[in-house]
Amino acid sequence: MEPFFLGLIVGIITSAPIGPVGLLTIQRTLAHGRLAGMLSGAGAATADAFYAGLAGLSLSVVSNFLASARFWIHLGAGILCLWFGGRAFFFRPRRRAPAHRYGRGPGVLWTFVSSLLLTLANPLTILFFIVVFTTLQMDHSSLPRLLSLVAGIFSGCLLWWIALSLVTARLHTHLESRTLILINRVSAIFIIILGVVALGSAGHFLMSPRIPKP
Repeated sequence: MEPFFLGLIVGIITSAPIGPVGLLTIQRTLAHGRLAGMLSGAGAATADAFYAGLAGLSLSVVSNFLASARFWIHLGAGILCLWFGGRAFFFRPRRRAPAHRYGRGPGVLWTFVSSLLLTLANPLTILFFIVVFTTLQMDHSSLPRLLSLVAGIFSGCLLWWIALSLVTARLHTHLESRTLILINRVSAIFIIILGVVALGSAGHFLMSPRIPKP
């Protein structure tokens, strides 16, 4: 199979599990419209493609840096999740807001960048791609094949996030305001919980006597 199409499949599989970025994409689509959800997904897809490229290049220096900076990564991810979750919890989406338009909310650039940073805050992604490349014996021996593979992964991730945004926006038009608020707050609570877990991991790392401190 060509690297691009194999990467396309891997990208979809990588994005399918609903995690912090998935919840954020759903919440932003409900709150601000499908364009906000797509921009969030584009940020996540860019981060996944970046990590896939690093995994293909087997940059041990970058891997070591990510391992040494895991305290700051967990800390940053926790703060971002708490910030997103707190803002989302008090936002009241309403059915009358058009789902196809970008409503009042975070700017276009921040919507993209914040999702990018949140995805980059999970350095285990690069290990995931290393395992996938090894398990599937994906050929990325040459730069053109690696670029094709990374492009496929980016496209697969982006397709998934676009589909999720469109489905969420479609449901948005059929849900009452109370239901939208409930879904929005449940998503926000899960994002906050993930933020607390990330901060807990940073605290555990800081308190562990056997791990060098940052």
